[in-house]
Amino acid sequence: MKVVLDTNVLVSGIFWGGRPLKVLTLWEKRKIDLLVTDSILDEYLRTIHRIAERLDRASIYKAWALVLPAKVTLIAVKKSFRLCRDPKGDMFIDCAIAGKSRSIVTGDKDLLVLKTVLGVPIVDATHFLAEFKTQERNVH
Repeated sequence: MKVVLDTNVLVSGIFWGGRPLKVLTLWEKRKIDLLVTDSILDEYLRTIHRIAERLDRASIYKAWALVLPAKVTLIAVKKSFRLCRDPKGDMFIDCAIAGKSRSIVTGDKDLLVLKTVLGVPIVDATHFLAEFKTQERNVH
């Protein structure tokens, strides 16, 4: 299942756990495929670096700087949309549409308010995990 994660979900999972970590665990187990663009990957790495430095945990950044580029699916965006109240959110929409993602997972209210864009649901980690569990049951 192809998924786009907003930076806040990725970073929350890495540093604070909870439901975002459960989403990352699905990715680690290859149950979901994480779609990114160059811009998203750059934002992920900049944000992880900033937080790791602030928490004096440079090793976390070093590990993720190796893992992320190797284990994501890089998407080339041919068309950009301007749909989000916060223009920074548009890169996640662009990636999801270009990569034919099943969901955008975010905690960002500026994205969540859209609910769905061109058939791509925009959900928080709680809703994504519930939908994933339902799909897993229906497949088996």
